Amino acid sequence: MWIKEPVTITEHIEFLGRPELCTYLLKGDTYALAGGAMAHVIPYVLTQLNDLNVDVERIRYLILLHTHFDHIGMAPHLAQQWPWLRVAVSGVGAEILKNRKALKVIQDYNNSALATNGLLDQAEPLDIVHKGFPVHYILNSGEGLDLGNGITLHPIDVPGHSVCSTALYFPREYALFPSDSIGSLTNEGILPFGSSNYDDFQESIDRLSKVGAEIICLEHFGVLTPPEGKQFCEAAKKVAKEFRSKIADTYRERGEVEGAVNELVDDFYFGFSKAGLLPEDLLRDIVKRMVTFVNQIG
Repeated sequence: MWIKEPVTITEHIEFLGRPELCTYLLKGDTYALAGGAMAHVIPYVLTQLNDLNVDVERIRYLILLHTHFDHIGMAPHLAQQWPWLRVAVSGVGAEILKNRKALKVIQDYNNSALATNGLLDQAEPLDIVHKGFPVHYILNSGEGLDLGNGITLHPIDVPGHSVCSTALYFPREYALFPSDSIGSLTNEGILPFGSSNYDDFQESIDRLSKVGAEIICLEHFGVLTPPEGKQFCEAAKKVAKEFRSKIADTYRERGEVEGAVNELVDDFYFGFSKAGLLPEDLLRDIVKRMVTFVNQIG
């Protein structure tokens, strides 16, 4: 089943946020949020936590699975409002979040979304360029994060979508939180965003396909439960392979990068674009990076 709206998934997993920007409450003796979404999602998450009668002081971690602007926007506000919260990210991600240029991109996209959604009065605009980004805990692949009550979360390094991508496995529920590391699901299909390194992207999908997950908790457009959850990694693997061939064939037929980008970008003009998450200039840059990498240009 594909669950597209926030709802209780299991006894230990709550789907929160909005359909296009998901975060998850993972519950042991202490709690963790997996996925940082964007700043304009904060009012929705706080309302949902209140409706679930969650004691927010039990939420001890906010786990950021990569550092793209649409996956970390809640962190600065929640870290300020909840001083007990520890923001967790990979070591590579922590270094990226020291870069002022990267912080400006994150800040600008999130503040623009706050304004567009009319929520500037409900969530404080980000000022991370000057204040810095809060990071309190480094996720290391192979080191479990213990929430108590037999609940341990396992980070897995899965570069390819980004250099800092991490997935999270929750063995108690056979649940995988891959962020965008195995592709992104939309109504029109799976989008293979191997935007950092397409080789690593395909290898990461293969690695996660061997975990044995039955529930896939995505950070865009919801959750897959059995049987779809069991099948998703293999489906993503197939789509990534087919799109790689299409990238190579299109470049060969067009004979130049921009022509190939113009044709291939049409494959992505749905889902994210409709939800306002992928501006055209950013989309074209992602596709161009995939074209140049796959065809070993430059």
